[in-house]
Amino acid sequence: HIVILGAGFGGLKAALTIEKGLKSEGLLDRYQVVLVDRNSYHTYTPALYEVATSSHEAANNLDVKSIVAFPLSELTAHTSVLVVAGKVRTLDLAEGDVHLQNGEKIQYEYVVLALGSETNDFGIPGVDEHAIGLRTFTDALRIRDKVIEVIEEKQNEKINIVISGGGSTGVEFAGELQTWLMAMRDKGKKCNAWVSIVEGGPQILGPFPPKIVAKAVKRFRDLGVELITSEMITEVRKHDIQLKSGRSLPFDVCVWAAGVKAPSVLGTMPLQNERGRLQVERMMQCLPETPDLKIYGKIYAVGDNICFYDLATKKPIPGVARAAISQGKVVAMNILEDIRYHEKLSPNIAHTVYQPMHYPYILPIGGKWAIAKLGPIVLTGFWAWVLKELVELNYMFSIMSPLRALRAWVKGLWVVIKNEKAG
Repeated sequence: HIVILGAGFGGLKAALTIEKGLKSEGLLDRYQVVLVDRNSYHTYTPALYEVATSSHEAANNLDVKSIVAFPLSELTAHTSVLVVAGKVRTLDLAEGDVHLQNGEKIQYEYVVLALGSETNDFGIPGVDEHAIGLRTFTDALRIRDKVIEVIEEKQNEKINIVISGGGSTGVEFAGELQTWLMAMRDKGKKCNAWVSIVEGGPQILGPFPPKIVAKAVKRFRDLGVELITSEMITEVRKHDIQLKSGRSLPFDVCVWAAGVKAPSVLGTMPLQNERGRLQVERMMQCLPETPDLKIYGKIYAVGDNICFYDLATKKPIPGVARAAISQGKVVAMNILEDIRYHEKLSPNIAHTVYQPMHYPYILPIGGKWAIAKLGPIVLTGFWAWVLKELVELNYMFSIMSPLRALRAWVKGLWVVIKNEKAG
C-alpha cells in the first residue's frame, strides 16, 4: 500500500503520478495507491475568493462548487487509485498503520503526508468565535452568505468588512470583494459597504518585490480599499478588532487571512519538525526524531506540511501550489524508483532531488485585473488576468480529461461574467 494523506495539490499529484508509473510497469496487481481525504473532492483553493464574492443571482451553491471542488471519484475514475473518505487521527509509525477518526485502519509501506494546513490564529482571543477563515469551500460559502446577509439587513447604513492579513490570500479576496461591492452600487443597489485590510507588517505582500507591492497598493487606492499597516491585532471581539496601538476597528464581517499553520496531528508524530512543520531531506523523506527510532516503511511529506530551506536563500520555501505540485512529483518519482529496483526492473536506484525555484506567480486584484510576474517580466491589468485564466485551464487539464477540464473552466468564466452583470 502506498498511502497518500490529503488530496490537495501535492497529494493529488503524487497519487496520480505513482498510479501512472505503476500502470506503465505492469505492477497494479502488486501495489495499491490509496488516497485519503476528509472531503470527497479536490479543492482548487486559488479560486475560493471568487466563490466568496459571487452573488446568489450569478450562481447557487452547486454552481460555485462545480468550479472549485472537483469530485475525487471523477479525477480517479480511469485509474486504480482507491479513494478513502476520512480524517487522520494518528499514524503508528512503528507498525505502519494510518488510524482514521472513524476507527478505520490502513496499513502502508509508503506514506505521503500532504494534509494541507489549518488557520493560524496566533493565540489571539476571539478569532475562532468572531472571524471567518478562507481556506475551504465551506469557508467561502460562509463569507458569501454573511456579506449578503449584512448588506440586505443594513442597506444604506455603513458596513465595514475587515480582512486581517495582507498576504496574497487577503489581497486577492479584498480586491475581488471591493470590485463586487462597487458593481452592486453601479447597478443601483443599496450597498454602503467598504473593505479594509489590516496588516501587522509595514506593507502588504511583505515577501514580494517592491515593484509588485507598489502596483498592488496603487490598485487598492484606485478601488478604494483602506490599507492599515504596522498594526498588530490583539483581540477580535463580536463587532470590533482591538489593535496593539489601542485603536478599535469596528466590523460587520471579519475575514481571517493572517496565516496558516501545519495540522496539529503532525506534532504528535516522532518526526523532526520546526514550529510544527516536518523537516525533510532533499528527496522529501521525513526524518525520525532520534537516529535510533525504528520507523516502518518510508514516510514523505509535501506542501504546507514541511519546513524546507532553499539552500541559496537560506529561507523556507513559500507554501504555494506550484511548490506542492513539484514536491508531489518528486515524491512519486522516488517511490517509483524504489519499487522498480525492488522488482528488479532497474539495476540501481537514482533518486530525484527537489530543487526549489522562483515560481512565476499571478495576483488577481479585483475583476479582470491582475499582476503577473514571469521571471523579469511584470504584466498588469487585463492580459495578466487572461494569463491567470490560462494557468487555471492548464492545471485542470493536468488532473482531468480535456473535455471535463474545458467544461469546468468555461463554467467558471460564465459565473464570473454573470456575477459582474448581476452586481
